[in-house]
Amino acid sequence: MTDKISRRAVLLRGLQVPAAGAFLLGLASCGTGGEHSSTTAGGTVCADPNAMTDAEQSTRKGVGYTEASPNPQTVCGGCAFFHPAATGGQCGTCDVLSGAAVNSHGHCNSWSAKA
Repeated sequence: MTDKISRRAVLLRGLQVPAAGAFLLGLASCGTGGEHSSTTAGGTVCADPNAMTDAEQSTRKGVGYTEASPNPQTVCGGCAFFHPAATGGQCGTCDVLSGAAVNSHGHCNSWSAKA
C-alpha cells in the first residue's frame, strides 16, 4: 500500500469540484429559455431579458418600455395594444412589441388609451 497521491492529482481534483458546481449553478439558472413570468422585488417580470434577441431588446428600449409605469393612469393594461394572457395574471402581450410578453403594470412611449 505504497500508493501515493501526486500533487498534480490533488490540484486537478481541487479544480474540478468548484468548476462542476459553477456549471450546475449556471445550468439551474437557465430556466426554460422562453418568455415567462417571475417575481422580483420590483414586481412581476413577464419576459426574461437574457432570453431576448438583440432586436427584441432594441425594440423595447426604442419604445421606452418599463416593467412599472411611473403614472398609474398609463399602464399597459389600459392600452389599446395590450392583450391580457388567457391564464390571467399580470402578464400579457403587446402589438407594438410584435406580440412579446409585457407586464400589465408596465408602460412605453407608444401607449394609447383603449377605445
